[in-house]
Amino acid sequence: MMPIVWPTSHLEEKVLNIIKKHLELDLGKYEGIIDGGIHLKYKPKNIRLKVIELNCTNYNAATSLSQIRFFFVNINYQDEDQELVEEVTEYIYNIMDHSVIRNLFFESNRKEVSKISPYLWLGNNYFEITNNTLYKKKKQNDRVE
Repeated sequence: MMPIVWPTSHLEEKVLNIIKKHLELDLGKYEGIIDGGIHLKYKPKNIRLKVIELNCTNYNAATSLSQIRFFFVNINYQDEDQELVEEVTEYIYNIMDHSVIRNLFFESNRKEVSKISPYLWLGNNYFEITNNTLYKKKKQNDRVE
């Protein structure tokens, strides 16, 4: 039986590529961290170590970057070294949480590390993304109420 493959919209692909470029610039400075690359869902099955997989859900069905809200992104890091996975997961959290990239505001919803097989560890960072202009308006309205 073939696994279900969910299609990626043009906007989802655009957002994931923005994140990919940002992570490549930052993590690419460190040798041996992303040797397996950064892949938009789904990573090749034969790549298992030092790899990042990006996937997302566009709950609001936004069609442009300026409309993005309730947009959720998983940034998964996988390797056999538990300590490395914990460090990279924490590093991704620190550089992404409450950051603004291409006018998109990133807010962490969850960060966790778990063993996914006898030899593999997975670090997961789960972020909600909102267009920064919409985010600032919401925060302003929250203060007024």
